[in-house]
Amino acid sequence: MNNTNRGLNRLLIVTVGLVLLAIGAAAALGAWLPGAKDTWTPISETVNTQVGSWLQQTPFPGTDFSWLMITVVAVLVVGIILLLAFTLRQGQGRTGTLIHDRASKVGPTVVDVSVARDALSDSLGERDEFIGASVSAYEVRGTSVLKVSASCRRGVSPRDAADIVERDLHTLDALLGSELPVLLQLTGGFRARTQKSTRLQ
Repeated sequence: MNNTNRGLNRLLIVTVGLVLLAIGAAAALGAWLPGAKDTWTPISETVNTQVGSWLQQTPFPGTDFSWLMITVVAVLVVGIILLLAFTLRQGQGRTGTLIHDRASKVGPTVVDVSVARDALSDSLGERDEFIGASVSAYEVRGTSVLKVSASCRRGVSPRDAADIVERDLHTLDALLGSELPVLLQLTGGFRARTQKSTRLQ
């Protein structure tokens, strides 16, 4: 959970998948079709000749290399760096600070996520409707978002479970003096597994 665009994630996955699918299909056709090799050989020779001609016509000053090769290598290096940055970015966003108020008259006020974790875990742990609960916080576009994951007992209504958590969240808001954006995830019993995540404001 972070501020990475979900559409960008899916676009990258689809693009890589299509490229790999095309490569695999071409390799399979070349292996299965008897005439594929005879068809591909003249095409590959034409392409190699044309590429060699381009490289000879675009020499980089003072070297034996074509500036096209240098450009291709530079693009590949930039692409690898971007992919590494994108990969390392996934799964991040977790924060230990729930509230950081710098505008307080008595000085900066910092509320750690452990305050919400202890309060909600203790409150929900006393309820028979829940087997367990976990609380964490993530920074999304500069705003701390509280994530509450609760495991319900079998047969518990997701709506009833959400109402219980919402009441505890209102109590937490009153305690902190600030209304926090919350993502609630319910898991567990059969009726709870049919319920999607509910975002509470």
